[in-house]
Amino acid sequence: MTHYDLIVIGAGPGGTPAAMAAAQFGKKVLIVDKRGEPGGECLFEGCIPSKILENAANRYVMLKNATEFHIDLEGAPQIHWEQVIEEKKKIVAMRSQGALKQMEAMKSLEFKAGAASFVDAKTIEVGDEKFSFDKAVIATGAVASLPPIAGEGLAKAWTNADVFKQTKLPEEIAFIGAGAISCELVQMFAKLGVKCHLLERGPRILKRIDEEAALTVQKRMQEQGIDVILGVEFHSVDGEPGNFTIRYAQNGEEKSLAVPNLLVATGRRPNVEGLGLEAAGVEYDRHGIKVDAAMQTSVPEIYAVGDCAVGPKFAHWATYTAGIAIHNLFAPSRHEADASKLSWVLFCDPQIASAGLSEDEAQKAGKEVEVIRYDYRVDARAQIDHAPEGLLKFVIDKSDGGIVGIQIVSEDASGLSGEAALIVAKKMKPMEVMGAIHPHPTLTEAFGKLAQSHFFQSMMRRPHGGGKPPRA
Repeated sequence: MTHYDLIVIGAGPGGTPAAMAAAQFGKKVLIVDKRGEPGGECLFEGCIPSKILENAANRYVMLKNATEFHIDLEGAPQIHWEQVIEEKKKIVAMRSQGALKQMEAMKSLEFKAGAASFVDAKTIEVGDEKFSFDKAVIATGAVASLPPIAGEGLAKAWTNADVFKQTKLPEEIAFIGAGAISCELVQMFAKLGVKCHLLERGPRILKRIDEEAALTVQKRMQEQGIDVILGVEFHSVDGEPGNFTIRYAQNGEEKSLAVPNLLVATGRRPNVEGLGLEAAGVEYDRHGIKVDAAMQTSVPEIYAVGDCAVGPKFAHWATYTAGIAIHNLFAPSRHEADASKLSWVLFCDPQIASAGLSEDEAQKAGKEVEVIRYDYRVDARAQIDHAPEGLLKFVIDKSDGGIVGIQIVSEDASGLSGEAALIVAKKMKPMEVMGAIHPHPTLTEAFGKLAQSHFFQSMMRRPHGGGKPPRA
């Protein structure tokens, strides 16, 4: 039985950097992945394929709307779906093979294809082989979770893992669930001319996201012709590909919707089935593997990172926590993950970006906060781009004046997210943001303008007759 300093289970955005980092420490490492190719769901069925589709959809719409910018194009733009899928395959393969070559270049790192499971807290098995280890990292991600709706049709519907395998552009799709995955995909397909329906139990889309931001996207969806159906009580889903029937009630009225294609995106669950966590003594529940701030599980030498662990579910969080785990496994000092600095982007239309805490999250954390807002309708760059609908928010901790959260709604929120992440990570004050000279005309000017506005407002609040002004 071969022994390793570290065994990593899962070769996605958490497992791959964890294994490579340990190998760079000079450790003997085995990384096991049942797909047989590094990359994980983010590469093969998630972040990367959806952004390839987003890129194509946005450029297609740009051409269709060229006359808004006084440009005449001969003939109607056409989308070649099969070529989009081929490009997706090429990019995914290139990135996966690139990661594999990096691993192969590390002499102390071995990659093995197969499904791993724990025999005990110091041993795993892959097929009929067993391997022992000193330390382990679990990075197996998450999988789609189907809701408890009656009928045989739900199990035959698409999830995000299936939709990018379709060789023809669908003519009509219904989406069940209005979370991040559905909201990104429904707008992308709608831009390509697909008739889209979005069904959601709640009173609005994106229930976990800042309400003002979510409602801005919801309004845009309706303008794009998407059939947004809210307040749905699902009764059943029957049928098969080509002929699904969704039966539901809305406002007490019984309704049904017949569609050829159905995509379900109502949540995800940790991918821990078959791992043998009980045999290793690793504690978990329906939310994932239980870890502390150092990413350590109930077994001291076993860590878990990314979507399989309790905590945020983002590819970049998986990579970040992988670094935390490897440091704690092999370095003398202890590092802890800090979710209060987490940033993310939702590639809907307009895009939503967030860094740190929302107003609601800050209040739940016991902080007394002030929220200040910039409206992109007054912004020169947004007006030039014909994209005035959007906003920028600072969530400011009143105790010390530091910015603990930023929310952005803009057609280029992703391009603004880096500055937002840095401001929050450093807990900068508006005065410090105001000290940066932002180029004109750009959307980043909003950061400086909002900070300046807060400074002047704080000066106006300065008590008459002297005294120090509030922190800016």
